[in-house]
Amino acid sequence: MTAAASLGSAVLTEDTSLCFNALNGLPGPYIRWFVEQLGNDGLYKLLAGHTDHSAYCQCVLAFSAGPGCEPLLFTGRTPGTIVEPQGSGGFGWDAIFVPDGSSMPFGAMDLDAKNQISHRARALAQFVAHCKANQAEMVEAIDSGALSR
Repeated sequence: MTAAASLGSAVLTEDTSLCFNALNGLPGPYIRWFVEQLGNDGLYKLLAGHTDHSAYCQCVLAFSAGPGCEPLLFTGRTPGTIVEPQGSGGFGWDAIFVPDGSSMPFGAMDLDAKNQISHRARALAQFVAHCKANQAEMVEAIDSGALSR
């Protein structure tokens, strides 16, 4: 709601988390700062004393039709495993997260392959499906949000 108020218009924002099951969901939404401080090697080493290296990445996409409008939330989640850093592609923690059903981390994947299974793509697919199923309501909400400026 703050972004919509600041811009005076409809907004679409997102936040990404990387959650280690052995650490009860940490680093979660704080992943950016964990990566900055520890790097991928340090993130991997956080699980050194644990047998459970399962994790999930999650994207929460928020849409607000405008100032004062309650945001709609769409959550995409991809389960996987934390591994020693591999690959040089991607960004942030992509080198240590291997999605379930794959043998390589996001950082070693072709961008098209990653986009087929990513948490962000899943959240965006939910948003697009909602827009298609509720087209008239979405247009009305955006028009009303824009008119409330």
